[in-house]
Amino acid sequence: MTVTGTAVTGTGRTQAPARPRAQGLGYVPALDGIRALAITLVVAYHAVMPLHFGGAGGVDVFFALSGFLITTLLLQEHEARGRISLRRFYLRRAVRLYPALVIMLAVVFVPVAVLMGLGNAAWGSVMALFYLMPLGAEAGEDLLSAYAHTWTLGIEEWFYFLWPIALVLLLHGARVIGRRRKWGTFAVAGTAAVALAVSALAVEASSGHMSFILRAFGLMAGCALALALHRSETAARPWHGLAGLALIAFSVVRSSFFPLSTLDTLAAAAGTLLVIFAILRGPDGALRRVLSWRPFTYVGQISYEIYLWHYPVLCVAGVIAHTDFVGVGWAAVPLGFGLAAAAHAAAKPLMRWLRAKLPA
Repeated sequence: MTVTGTAVTGTGRTQAPARPRAQGLGYVPALDGIRALAITLVVAYHAVMPLHFGGAGGVDVFFALSGFLITTLLLQEHEARGRISLRRFYLRRAVRLYPALVIMLAVVFVPVAVLMGLGNAAWGSVMALFYLMPLGAEAGEDLLSAYAHTWTLGIEEWFYFLWPIALVLLLHGARVIGRRRKWGTFAVAGTAAVALAVSALAVEASSGHMSFILRAFGLMAGCALALALHRSETAARPWHGLAGLALIAFSVVRSSFFPLSTLDTLAAAAGTLLVIFAILRGPDGALRRVLSWRPFTYVGQISYEIYLWHYPVLCVAGVIAHTDFVGVGWAAVPLGFGLAAAAHAAAKPLMRWLRAKLPA
């Protein structure tokens, strides 16, 4: 998530240099701006249903950014400590993800149970809490309506569990040093991303339906970018950012007029990689300045909470008003934003306390 991705942060809030120093990525405000773009697309996509807006590719923007950030975090830890602590990583992910998720599930349980049935609320909460929703989404189940959006959280959580183990094995299993080891690891991540993308295209071509689980290709593509940029001074050109935005725009426009396809999600993920590359390794231009604008960075910082809250609020409001999302979106979206901001603020002290208890 999550479209979450606060893994790579620093204590400062200053703009990152065009070419980050080897010791760490630090806090880059424009990356929060990418999260803001992603969550805006997703919320708009849901809020106008049954009208069609091609914002579903915002999920793939999240996936690509999350894969990049998590892998960068792990590589930085490996470089600083000579190892990667899986226990510490999993605990940090749990501290970041679970408080906000539990708060949302606890608050929406009663209204969902009253309006949509106790079974719906109980089953949906269990599926969301244990990150099993991708299985329900893949099977086409429709009885989890208020929680259906948590399939993306499940995909990311599976990634958070499996990829660090794979990366540790790749880093420790390599018998060569330097660039050859780095590019060997990159080749594995890149091959995995390509294999997932090709499989997604094949599944869609054969069945006529997209695979939710295979959209993890965006996560692996982000991993590959992080590995490619690690210990690299490769510079981006101004056109990289423009090309990235054009690909994301292509995904939005095409899926606004046609059903969402794997082609659209591939374009969104690829565009995100180009935008990340341009932000981190390109000149300090308009793209980075716009994405670093304070309102964008704030929305990006609470994007996980916005994602959690906006969909169940739309569902509950729609049932109460006996109308589609488009009829209640004008009220439900601001309410969901307010609840997300409140939940983010409420969970902060708890997360700060839990982080202090984590092993160093």
